[in-house]
Amino acid sequence: MTNILSTAATNAAFLAIPSDNGKLVATIVQGSGFTQLDQQHQLKCPGIYIAVSPEGEIYVGVGANLLARTNRFTATPTRPAMLLYITGNTTPLPQESALVIERIVFQAFRSAGLKMFNRYEPAGSPIALGEYAELQADWAAMISALAPIVPGLACPWLDPGHTRMPPPDPTDAYHEERLVAEKRGIRAVVKRTSRGYVIQPGSRVKAEPIRSAGKLCSMMRIEARYAGLLVPDAEHLRLTRPVFRQTLCSCSRFVFTTGETGIWQRPDDEFPMFEA
Repeated sequence: MTNILSTAATNAAFLAIPSDNGKLVATIVQGSGFTQLDQQHQLKCPGIYIAVSPEGEIYVGVGANLLARTNRFTATPTRPAMLLYITGNTTPLPQESALVIERIVFQAFRSAGLKMFNRYEPAGSPIALGEYAELQADWAAMISALAPIVPGLACPWLDPGHTRMPPPDPTDAYHEERLVAEKRGIRAVVKRTSRGYVIQPGSRVKAEPIRSAGKLCSMMRIEARYAGLLVPDAEHLRLTRPVFRQTLCSCSRFVFTTGETGIWQRPDDEFPMFEA
């Protein structure tokens, strides 16, 4: 695996890189730049940070005040080799936008196969579909600007992580169990695999108001709609591609709401026994 640092085309202590659409700006800090970081008042705002270790491991985080948030990295002798901040260019990022960009960037890096140091996947924040699409466009404009400077970090967002099926397992052939849950006009089918459960295409999902769902569940549904995975179907949404979740509880939250639990049960036999 190529070390991210070996792809960098700059050794400048500070370097500001505006995105192609002018809405975001990336600030690279490395080397002697860490000793001057406290003077960078433009970084006392919401945004995300990307810490790159000397071995090329990456940590993606978010903060309401980036300078204060990254003090744990910069105030110790074991500093990261590179710290990259992403903030609003002409106007500060709203906190919820920063949370969503953090998730977008994390998913882009992970799908590109970069070595991540994060223990958990960022949860994002409830946001309207149109705002989410704009933030995706902002990240795309940012990676276009980053590509000539740090190409190893110029990673596009491909699709939601929960639509990527785990690799086939030989024992899957023994897991033919299918479960169905029906509630309030919604019907969803899941198939058990060795690693969890797959919600099948054609299943219907509740189209609830964005902010009534939990943070992660709401974020997953927005990603699925943006990717064309969930499409409008009368008063509900319908799955066009499968979704993988590790537990039945997380399947229930995706299909219904975070406050409801789907009653998953085996479907009735399609060919009932004839009476003698």
